[in-house]
Amino acid sequence: MKHHLHLLLIAASSLAFASAAQAQTPAADEAVEVVEEKPDAAAEMEFLKAQVQALSAQVEALSARQAKAEPSWKGAPQWAADGFSFKLRGRMMYDTAFIDSPFAAVPNKNLGFNSRIRRLRLGVEGKLPGDFGYKFEADFANSTVGFGDVIMTYEPKGKPWSITMGNHETMNGLEQISSSRFVSFIERNQFNDAFSNTRRLGVSFGLASSDNTMRFNAGAFTAHTIDASLDNDGYILAARGVFAPKAMGGQLHFGANYQYRKFQSNHGANASVSAGAPSTNQTARYRARPFLQTTGERFVDTGNFAAKGDQIFGLEAAGIFGPLHVAGEMQYNKVDAYAAGDFEPGLDAFTGTSIVFPNGDPSFMSYYGEVGYFITGETRGYKNGAWDRTKVLNPFDKGGWGALQVNLRYDYLDLDSSKLKTANSYTIATGAVAASNSLSRGGKQTGYQLGLTWIPSDYVRFIAQYIRTEVKGGPAAAAANPTSTKPVDQRTYGFDSVAVRAQFDF
Repeated sequence: MKHHLHLLLIAASSLAFASAAQAQTPAADEAVEVVEEKPDAAAEMEFLKAQVQALSAQVEALSARQAKAEPSWKGAPQWAADGFSFKLRGRMMYDTAFIDSPFAAVPNKNLGFNSRIRRLRLGVEGKLPGDFGYKFEADFANSTVGFGDVIMTYEPKGKPWSITMGNHETMNGLEQISSSRFVSFIERNQFNDAFSNTRRLGVSFGLASSDNTMRFNAGAFTAHTIDASLDNDGYILAARGVFAPKAMGGQLHFGANYQYRKFQSNHGANASVSAGAPSTNQTARYRARPFLQTTGERFVDTGNFAAKGDQIFGLEAAGIFGPLHVAGEMQYNKVDAYAAGDFEPGLDAFTGTSIVFPNGDPSFMSYYGEVGYFITGETRGYKNGAWDRTKVLNPFDKGGWGALQVNLRYDYLDLDSSKLKTANSYTIATGAVAASNSLSRGGKQTGYQLGLTWIPSDYVRFIAQYIRTEVKGGPAAAAANPTSTKPVDQRTYGFDSVAVRAQFDF
């Protein structure tokens, strides 16, 4: 196209030059004194070359502006020009599942067959002049509005560090840090659900080695995400380090993460309370669904108890070797609980009728291990210390069958604590403290999961999953196993679930 324009311009210039020369030639019948002059051919050629070069430069500028106006495509249209970039982004995840009820002849609408839109996100991301960036995601699933990443970033060129501000993950483990688009199963491992690992408002700092084998992130966050809360003294301090060398013929990943979480208090200068009231309205509750979000049932649940905060210690390990990957994580949660006599008069009381005070500081543990294999030969995506998009070798739209992956996982959560079972109860109305022993608090939940993932193209994914859930103790043990003569916290039961997800993103 450009060569044709150049030729046309040269031809037009030549014709214009010839026409001008012809217009200056006198008619044959006019008496004109002809003075023979020899034109400077070299000057004429230089003049023509200069004209062509100027016109060529204009054509190049026009072509460049036209290219900037046309979007490129990488799952969605994106534009880039003069230090700015803009890209649309989004995802939809639709889940259908059947969870067998462990309760004999007791109807439960939270179990059985259910379906839901798990995520329905729309957003934008891009760059701004000065090495700034942005991302905004709103989630409209189930007729409510939530938020994903809502952040502004600063990543100076040629520097190993970056800053992120806004609503983002609090330096959690490998699977929580990774996008839900790229995790192995329909839901992430259960300690993220039990320990409330999620995004919070805050600022974090990132540092990476030049070869990306070592990464460190640390941040300070509020105790809440984007909502109407005006909490002012709850906070989270978090850090995560990753070492990810290429070794043993593949990609290795080793990581550690830590969170110090101070729960939001509810001091009230105008509160009318009696002397001896607890000092704050700080409570904690740890619980988890049975590996699916199509139910609101929790078979392991500590219930609410008085706590000032907690600390979470985590370890991560993974390896990718061609079509094979292995991964595992663990988190240990140490709670800073209130004692029954840890009161400060003159401040507001706990809400409700009574509150449970553990007999010491409870601690909880959870871990999982998984192995996955691409039957069709793909390699699991990994980038910057997190799981990433898998590149399909033979996409469905190109005549292939896409990528097919098999995944196995063992997932264990222990919310049992003797310090919580032998607790004390504070009655708000009277200020009385009494023993409040309950063997049904907490419980242990184990999941055996088998998943089959089909990725017909890079941006479309289907997951079929089978789950065997085994529970020991917890708030439902008496109803699920009523004939057992064992103590409630020793009673066991199990049930099966199957689920399917359809998803796309751009």
